[in-house]
Formats: sequence, structure tokens, C-alpha cells
Amino acid sequence: MKTSARLIALLSLVATLTGSPGLQADLREFTDVKGRKITAELLSLSGKSKVNLRMESGKMVTVTLERLSKPDQDYIAAHPAAKLTPIVLPEQALVAVKEWNEKLQRDESYFINVTGQRAFRRSIKKIHDDGFASGLWQYAVVEGPHLGVLDAKGMAMFGVSRVGPPELEAGSDAPVFLARYGTGDAAYVQYLRKDGKPFIKTRFAGGRPFNSERAWVNLESADRPGGNGQGNGTWTLIDYQGNLLHAFEGLVVNDFSEGRTGVALDIRSTEWAIINTDAEVIAEGPFRRVGKFIDGAAVVDGRLMNRDGEWLMEEKGEWQIERRYENSGSDAVVARRTRRIPGKPRFGILRRSTGEFIADVPDEYYVDRGFFNGLAVVRDLKTQNFGYLSRNGELIIPTNFSRAEPFKGGYAHVSLAQIYERAVINLAGELIWKAQLQEIAVPEEKEAPEPPAKENEAVPDE
Repeated sequence: MKTSARLIALLSLVATLTGSPGLQADLREFTDVKGRKITAELLSLSGKSKVNLRMESGKMVTVTLERLSKPDQDYIAAHPAAKLTPIVLPEQALVAVKEWNEKLQRDESYFINVTGQRAFRRSIKKIHDDGFASGLWQYAVVEGPHLGVLDAKGMAMFGVSRVGPPELEAGSDAPVFLARYGTGDAAYVQYLRKDGKPFIKTRFAGGRPFNSERAWVNLESADRPGGNGQGNGTWTLIDYQGNLLHAFEGLVVNDFSEGRTGVALDIRSTEWAIINTDAEVIAEGPFRRVGKFIDGAAVVDGRLMNRDGEWLMEEKGEWQIERRYENSGSDAVVARRTRRIPGKPRFGILRRSTGEFIADVPDEYYVDRGFFNGLAVVRDLKTQNFGYLSRNGELIIPTNFSRAEPFKGGYAHVSLAQIYERAVINLAGELIWKAQLQEIAVPEEKEAPEPPAKENEAVPDE
């Protein structure tokens, strides 16, 4: 009985560490052109010419497709992952981390590289949450101690060691930064290059970051949305030269992505249309909500629409996409079945660019936000722990974390068994960095002092 109990306990532990058997990727013996072999599982395609593999040891390796045997290439071409847009990661990804510095006696922020080592020694007071500013992952907004921009080697492009703008915003798909100056009616914004020099000499009363070579600005302080009964304000579209293209008065607008964006048609923002970078209407709608265009499609009123305004999903079909999944950053999106079907889970995965069904999501998992770098944070509803699901419905990284954030640039922040045990993992789930924790000393109980000996009383020997 004891042996059986131990065996059951061991199997339960293995199931906990490896996740649900039906969700696991398959191990395969891969062979390169020189005949060398490794046993690994296919994680994802990396760009157009490489694949990410996880070896039996858990270590991730990136291999060029041409270096694998013809049978391996055929296996990869037929794999469900090959149907999806490959994951494109920055070549020099850096990860922002924060930990306790015993010498400085304070939390310290810095960047680590792919091996978990500190990328450069520059002292940084704060790393802004938007991280690297451009789509190329070449620049980051930091305070060290002053506000400014660093490149991937830790060199200051401007600011940082001297006074920079009081507020600096990234978020562009190009190395163009939005700097904010002043307060109240005297406040203005200006677009800066990576070296801090004006990208556009014009100063605007307000604005948003450039995307798809377009940005929304307010020409005067009275044009700013919100406050003092101004409503939605007046948004004017500009190009890289600062030319004024079109004005949208009293309307809410979204930022551009892949050359498309949504604009409200009424002051209450209940009806929307989709425009291109020339402010031409691509799809009139009216729609109740327009999401961000990713991999050639956006979630519009719970359904997928391509850049030409064509629906990729039936109006009253099997699936509906909820708002929390609309900005999922990969060629896959989580959808909910519009009606209960016996024997089928409530949620599934669709290919964003076509609307076709990919895989089911078991009911015991809750998907948080959607797919980023090809993986989605999932929570095991029984244990309340977190792991990561692939776009093919495979549990790539087991639910062993007490907290987990979406992947960015191939890495994700997690908490281990305890919330305060902060760490960083890669796409294979390898732990590449773990934060040093502040040791909180527990004061020792001091023994009560011995009462002084009375006069002429013998003191006992120790």
C-alpha cells in the first residue's frame, strides 16, 4: 500500500510539473546536415529561416532550417506551427529588471542580456515600463538620474546624465520620441529624434506617438481632449514632415497600426469607422469598437476584419472574440463559442489573419490577455498557478508560477513559488535571472541579564 501511495504521489508530481498530457509538444530526434542528433521539441518558428527547439535538458536552441535534415524540414513544414506567422524577435533583446542592491541599500534597475547577465554597468534610477521605444528594440527611455534615451549598448543618446525633457514617451514603430514640456495652457509636446534633436520643429499643444508614419496632435491648448468641458477635443493627423492632413473635431481616435486605425463617428464614441493613413474611409460600419490591426487583421465588434475592410468571420458564427483578447500580439487570438456545445470547451484559438480554427483551450485553463511572442499566459483554475500556452494549444511552459506576465522580446517576468520571488524566463521556460531579495533580519531574543549577586553571596561557577 505504501509503495502504491508513493507511486501515485510521484505520478501526481510529474503531472503537476509537465502539465496536462494532451497539451504537451512532441519530442523528436532532429538531425543536422552533418549527422549530429538532438532530441528536442519544436517550440516555434523564429523568423522565416530559423526554429526554436527545446532540448530534453530544458535548454532552448535556435537552429537554422537549412542546417536540418530533409525529413526534419518536412516535419516542421507540416507542423501546425508552420501555418502561423513566424515569431520575429529582436536580435539584441534586453530585459529590464529590478532587484535589491545590498551595497546601495535600495532597489536598483538595470538591463540583462539573453544569458541573464548584466548588459552594462551604467547606473539607472528608473526604466520606463514601455521599455525599448522602437520596433527595432534599439532604444530605451530611462532615468539615470535625468530622463533620456539609452541605446542597446548602454550609451546615452541624449539626456540621462544631464537634464532632459520633463516627460518622454516611447511607443512609436520608429525611433521618434514624444517629449512633453510645461504645464497647463503653456504645456506643449515636440517630437524628438533618438539624439534628442527635434524631429519636427513645430511645437504642438498635445500629441500621441508616431505609428505607420502618422501621429495625432492638438494644435492649440483648447484642442486638447477632456477637461473644462472640451469633450473629445480636436485631433489633427500629421505625417513625418509635420504636414497637417485631416482634423477630427469632437471625436475619439485610435493610434495607427499597420496603416489602419479606428475613428469615432459621434461625440459619444458609440459608432466607429476605419480609415487609412490618408484618412480615407476603408470600412464605414458603423462599428461599436475597432481593435488594433495585427498580422493584417483587427477585432471589430467581436469579429475579425482584414485591412481591406472584409470580414474573416461569419456574423452569427460559432465564435465571438472578447475585448480582453483583441490586442493579442500574435497571429492567433482567443475566441469564445457563442453557444455551449456538449463535449467541447468554451474557448478556442483562431488564426487572426484568416479566422480559421486552430485548437481548443481546456476549460480548466483561463487565458489572460492573449498571445504575445506566440505564447499566452494561462491560469490553472484548480491550483491558481500560471503557465504559458502556445498558439497550437500546447502547454509549453507548465503552470508552476505564482504570477506571470506576457512575453516581450522573447522573455517574460514571472514570480516563482512566492510572489516576491521575481524572475525572468525565456520561451522555453528556462530561468535566466532571479532577483536578489532584501534580507529582513529578524531580531534575536536577548536573554534577560542575570541579577547582580548580593554582597558576600557566592557566584556560581559557569
